[in-house]
Amino acid sequence: MSVTTTDKPLNVVIVGGSLTGLFHGVVLKRAGHNVRILERANPDGLREQGAGITARGEVQEFFSKYDRFSDQSYFVPGDPKVQFINVDAQVTRTWKLPLCMTSWDTLYYRLRANFDGLESGYVTIAQRKPELGVGSVSYEYGCNVTDVKYSDELVKVEFERSAGEGETLHADLVIAADGPASGIRRMLCPGTERKYVGYVAWRGTVVESQISEKTKALFRTCVNYFIYPKGHIVIYLIPGKDGSLKSGERLLNYVWYCNYAIDSPELSNLMTDTEGHRHRVTMPMGKLRPEVCAEQKLYAEKVLPAAFTEVVWMTTQPFVQCITDVSAPKAVFFGGHLLLTGDALCTFRPHLGSSTNQAALQALLLRRTLSSHGLLHSQQNADSQIISKPKQLTIQAYESQVLKYAKLQSLSSIAWGNKNQFSVWIFLRSVFWLALAYMDVEFRKMWDLVKGIVGHFGRSG
Repeated sequence: MSVTTTDKPLNVVIVGGSLTGLFHGVVLKRAGHNVRILERANPDGLREQGAGITARGEVQEFFSKYDRFSDQSYFVPGDPKVQFINVDAQVTRTWKLPLCMTSWDTLYYRLRANFDGLESGYVTIAQRKPELGVGSVSYEYGCNVTDVKYSDELVKVEFERSAGEGETLHADLVIAADGPASGIRRMLCPGTERKYVGYVAWRGTVVESQISEKTKALFRTCVNYFIYPKGHIVIYLIPGKDGSLKSGERLLNYVWYCNYAIDSPELSNLMTDTEGHRHRVTMPMGKLRPEVCAEQKLYAEKVLPAAFTEVVWMTTQPFVQCITDVSAPKAVFFGGHLLLTGDALCTFRPHLGSSTNQAALQALLLRRTLSSHGLLHSQQNADSQIISKPKQLTIQAYESQVLKYAKLQSLSSIAWGNKNQFSVWIFLRSVFWLALAYMDVEFRKMWDLVKGIVGHFGRSG
């Protein structure tokens, strides 16, 4: 990061106001910098997302350090395990994993409350701890970024508002957090495009009180898998309306992976909505044609255990996401003045719950990089109230770490998906590439150790 050490706060523009943008926004605000988030969607476009999310280690670490509403839980408490269920509804094996299950909207409104004080039913603002020495912030809807250029140690950000007027901002630092379809990634890494991998995720939620007691007893508060030839489904509890964690008000969330060939009429039929529009990646809630939903429910009766079928049948507004892969070769641009983050950097298949974790990890690493360059201006104020001084990290080390995480998690999610959706040979090929990646990581560690030892004796001589 070549941003010059200065007593003045940085002017930061974050492109994208979903979870990745908000993780970074909270960190930069607490570091004393002025942050503007430009979100393409209008307010209605970000409401009621409702999808389940796994809060893994770095997400939990982020909220333990930065959440000023820590007395209000954001995840469903339960057994830290995954259980695999057969067609007769019997648990065949379990894995102990420290997972916390939550939802997109629960995290979004919690982060908004920490970033710009947005009031919602998810967070009681009156209970917020006071903040001192933070930077100014704004969250602006309907802003479509059309270009980014670098000159004289500033990034020029051009964007259009929903009303049609164009504007330009000059930023010391830009965080590109504009998701899997990132326009900024396409500008900076032409030719790096999302590729459909041959299957989709049917997703939906059902209020816990609407499910039979027998089904609720089977699923309990842990992650539940059913795997069948070339397909699988996972179900788990997430917070309900306004983040409610009360029994009966929570939601059973399912993700059902089904194969559709890329040029097949079945995929085209699935992704054509009630108005005849063909969607490329996501079929939104309320847009699936009734006959398509009815056909999927009949398919559920053929291949799923009764408990899983019940949840699918009770869903009133499912939606569909095509599973895609994309990964940028770099994370740092313009000498450290622009960072490609989250799904804009690398999109994971959702099997391992790594996407949100990646965003939280990058935000935590960014704080260490800011410290390395003397840019924690609120160290004696807001930030120091909750967080000790971090271990410093150069921008080169930051990029190395985020790219390594992206590569390993991407290959791991590919292997898991291929194992359950395709042939054994496709799975073994993905395992081969994953093993090579881990071997490369270990080799680099050993090489760095050897260079360090040689350098030490060279200096001693």
